[in-house]
This record gives sequence, C-alpha cells and structure tokens, in this order.
Amino acid sequence: MDESLGQIPAYQSDVFGFYSHETVANEFAQARGSYNVPYGALLEKPAPAPEGCCNFKVGMSWAVVEDHRNDKLCRADTGEEYVLGRTVVVDGVGVCYVGAGPIPVWLVTQELNQVQAPETPLIG
Repeated sequence: MDESLGQIPAYQSDVFGFYSHETVANEFAQARGSYNVPYGALLEKPAPAPEGCCNFKVGMSWAVVEDHRNDKLCRADTGEEYVLGRTVVVDGVGVCYVGAGPIPVWLVTQELNQVQAPETPLIG
C-alpha cells in the first residue's frame, strides 16, 4: 500500500475483537493526512502470535492472548456444553467468554468435564 495513493495499512478485527485480516484506511479528500480507519480496525500491526495464541484487540492496541476458539468447553457447574460468545448466568451474574485469553473458572474443557463428572454411569 502506497501512502502517495492516499491509503495506509490497517488491521481489521472481527466482531469479538480477534485479528481478522489486513485492509486499508483511505485518506480523507478534504483532510489530507487524516485517514478513514474502518470500524474495528487499528493502524498498529499485530505482533506474530505463537502456536495456541492469537492477536486480540484490547482498547486501541493488539494483545497476544491464549486462543481457545477451537476448544470444546462446558460449564463447570452444570456440565452443559458452552457456545462461545453466549451470555449465561453463573451464580446470578451474566458472564460471557469468546475464546480469548485464559479459560475462566466457570468453564472447563470438555475432556476435563468428562473425567470429573460423567453424565451417565459407566455400565460394563
């Protein structure tokens, strides 16, 4: 992307704040040097993320966080499968987890849940 063309790189997040892709911010015709940054995008380039991590928007910058979007999660209190991004009530409080950062205490991985509390007794 060439600044002489009135464009600069911008880095787009998805609706939850996960880095999605590189895009462009176009220069305003009436305000040279000012750019129309797409909603949800930042001008800061995200850092490379190691395996098991991703870039997540925190305020006006990127943070490298644990990525649990592909994990199968269950509620720790009921064993019910949890859908990422869904608000649920735990101990009278609405909580939500999108898969970024450490898994909250009110969730467990499905594998851990099966070891701790099987839904049906094992009959041999």
